[in-house]
Amino acid sequence: MATYKEIKGVTIQTLDSDPVVGGAAGGSWASGGNMNTARRLYEGGAGTQTAAIVFSGYDGNPKANTEQYNGSSWTEVNDLNTARNATAGAGTSTAAFCAGGPSASTLNETWDGSSWTEVNEINTGRAIAASAGTLPAGLIFGGESSTGDTAVTESWNGSSWTEVADLNQARAAISGTGTSTAALVITGSSGPGSTLYANVEQWNGSSWTEIADVNSSRGAAASAGTTTSAIVFGGAFPMDPVTSKGLTEAWNGTSWTEVADLATARQTLNGQGTVSAGLASGGQAPPGYQSATEEFTSAPVTAAILTEGSIFLSGGTGLKAFGKAAGIPSATWAAGGNLNTARAVGAAGSGTQTSGLAISGDPVPSPITNVEQYNGSSWTEITDVNTGRYDGAGVGATAPASLFISGYSTTSLANTESWNGSSWTEVADVNTARFNASAFGTYTSSVLCGGFVPPISASIESWNGSSWTEIAELNTSRADGGAAGSSNSSGLYFGGYTPSAQAKNESWDGTSWTEVGDLNTARSGLSGSGIASGAIAFGGGSSAKTESWNGSSFTEVNDLSTAKTRFAPSTQSSVSAFAAGGSPTTGTEEWTVDNALSTVTIS
Repeated sequence: MATYKEIKGVTIQTLDSDPVVGGAAGGSWASGGNMNTARRLYEGGAGTQTAAIVFSGYDGNPKANTEQYNGSSWTEVNDLNTARNATAGAGTSTAAFCAGGPSASTLNETWDGSSWTEVNEINTGRAIAASAGTLPAGLIFGGESSTGDTAVTESWNGSSWTEVADLNQARAAISGTGTSTAALVITGSSGPGSTLYANVEQWNGSSWTEIADVNSSRGAAASAGTTTSAIVFGGAFPMDPVTSKGLTEAWNGTSWTEVADLATARQTLNGQGTVSAGLASGGQAPPGYQSATEEFTSAPVTAAILTEGSIFLSGGTGLKAFGKAAGIPSATWAAGGNLNTARAVGAAGSGTQTSGLAISGDPVPSPITNVEQYNGSSWTEITDVNTGRYDGAGVGATAPASLFISGYSTTSLANTESWNGSSWTEVADVNTARFNASAFGTYTSSVLCGGFVPPISASIESWNGSSWTEIAELNTSRADGGAAGSSNSSGLYFGGYTPSAQAKNESWDGTSWTEVGDLNTARSGLSGSGIASGAIAFGGGSSAKTESWNGSSFTEVNDLSTAKTRFAPSTQSSVSAFAAGGSPTTGTEEWTVDNALSTVTIS
């Protein structure tokens, strides 16, 4: 019997123009008017995208210059009383303060819209500090004092400075944004730049609390926005004039996400405004000091906003959809955090890009037992597995719920170990000991495919959370292939060798294996991530190739930056993955797909 939906149909919205990507994710940088004096600024500025002021700075000499921005051009106005650089400043274009400077200066000047006046000094002299607020209420925090990095925070009430609660992490070359009662301090470095921080702290008017770190540690960046909606942009990592970055990350009150980069990569720049209307000006980058201004604009709240899964008729004729799958062709690999322990051969992996594991690996006679966990930016060593081995298989939806299966030490192994977030426990062995097998699924529902017994095997086993059961074999015996799938009833096994490299791809429906669309490039030692209807196959042999599976065929997309083989992969997603270790590198690369709009073809 037909359902009500089948009889009546469904309604699809018709729009005259396409909606836009909301918030910082859809934002972009555009050129604004150049400053009159090119210089690096640190926090020497205040105001908004259409009404800003910059002051102090350095172009080989300390500067007293002050300029105001009206949204399109800069105008020189009255100078500071004392030329200096590495200052902190906050406020508006008509009411601001400029505090601190080189040699741990305590000097403070205020701006009334026409001139600067020297007023009460800060209590702790400092350079390259950060600031926040709108006069008469402001803050200055962190920086480099006469004794090194400081955590001291001071509050300005319009006439004097008072020391209040310290930062949790003393640091300099930091960025600040917000008000005197709700502010953020973002990133920074040790005074000499020998240590870079990803730390972010939030001020509630009385104390600082550490919140989620940015994805990329850096110093001398700039920021704009509030404690619930902010961007941090530019900076240096490591701290030297030739490593300036344009990297921009957005804060939604919970986490940081990389968004559109600055057109001009730079450090020691100034930032003002909000996520919907931000401003970046000045700074330093090769070939020298910068005068460039860029404006960050994202969709206003009144705009029609695209949301993941949106589908609509555009102009009444073209059916369009918005989602991450549409962005796969343009997605790229980017450098992630390095492993603490090199594992160049046969490491296993599991989980996601923000919660994954790199397990064991390396050659005989003594495979390592070491395990590391990834949080999306860095690796942390955790409890070792009980039995070290290489060429085992890993599986799991997140790091705290993973399996490490089979492998090789001095012989083929049947061992299975489970990870609960604190310890590894040996559980039921597979029925057939093997190595160079692959797995897909979850901690409680997974499939182990092929491998060397020896010889090369077509054997398949299914895990139900407590035991392994032999099920229907592959059509073609293979080892060292890639796998992707959501459970023991749905998945793929592709590539591998027999002993020549294979492009074959087989699909599992819970009952039998069916040969489907092959890889474009035959290889072994590759990995896979995703599910049966949407997966990626990456690396293998001497290849850096990445191929995307759409449920019927593989398409070549952007390569890894370095060819990898027999490495530790995340396993759960085709739009967010990592590849860690492997020959010849021990670094990590991250695969991230952004939402994109695509036209849907209906036949």
